Amino acid sequence: MIRFDYLEPATLPEAFSLLEQHGDSARVIAGGTSLIIWMRQRLLMPKVVIGLGRIPDFDTITFDPQDGLRIGAGACHRDIELSPAVKQHYPLLHETFRKVAQPRIRNMGTIGGNLAGGDPLTDPGASLIALDAEVTLASSNATRTVSVEDFFVDYYQTALEPGELLTEIRVPPPQRPGWSHIKFTPRSVEDFATVGVAVTLRAKAGSCEDVRVALNSVASTIVRAKRAEDVLRGQRLSDDLLREAGEIAAGEVDPMDDNRGSADYKRDLVKVLVRRAAEQAIQRLS
Repeated sequence: MIRFDYLEPATLPEAFSLLEQHGDSARVIAGGTSLIIWMRQRLLMPKVVIGLGRIPDFDTITFDPQDGLRIGAGACHRDIELSPAVKQHYPLLHETFRKVAQPRIRNMGTIGGNLAGGDPLTDPGASLIALDAEVTLASSNATRTVSVEDFFVDYYQTALEPGELLTEIRVPPPQRPGWSHIKFTPRSVEDFATVGVAVTLRAKAGSCEDVRVALNSVASTIVRAKRAEDVLRGQRLSDDLLREAGEIAAGEVDPMDDNRGSADYKRDLVKVLVRRAAEQAIQRLS
């Protein structure tokens, strides 16, 4: 393990000041489930680590019927999974977070750290995209809001600017009551997904009014399959249409060969899993 100075601000303004003072030589830590591994492997070698654990209300989870769900960036995966508001109003998130790693990791890892890491293999981002979620990015100078879809820029790269912290995730009231989350892995559900799919869907009289399809583990970022959505939106739902959407989605991804499967194998999985997830979302509507 490398040597570093550990600083623990008590407020967000103090955290921003430390980020400005130490610049690229500093990294922030909340749960540490990723950062510590990277430091042990010497992939990151910060001189200063800034802990966010003492910042008030950084881990709160609140729900309002008009405003929706607000999740502090310091909220751990397990708290989101077990939140009564999440279980009742956002079952897609409950289903997603219960599949993240194992309970020991879920009790430590935070949603802010998960998203800020920009890892395309992780599960929450796809479901948050399917729910039209936004992140709040703050610095000593300004606060801005970015959709989760636009937050992911490239492999391990996000829209965070120097001196900024991801402080909150906002999920609007659910607009599409049909939902599904499928995490396919040849080993344990605790592993990273070979392919992950999140779908939300609204239909009336058998026709699709609106839909979101998001996928992880299939490109350099977590992606939204917009062309597959366009195939479904405004059309009468049928087996052939869902199959076509799966085929289109497979053309929107750019997976790589790894120990979880070849790129061709993952594209074939996308075809099947997008269709299957859409079918599950439709079933939940009734």
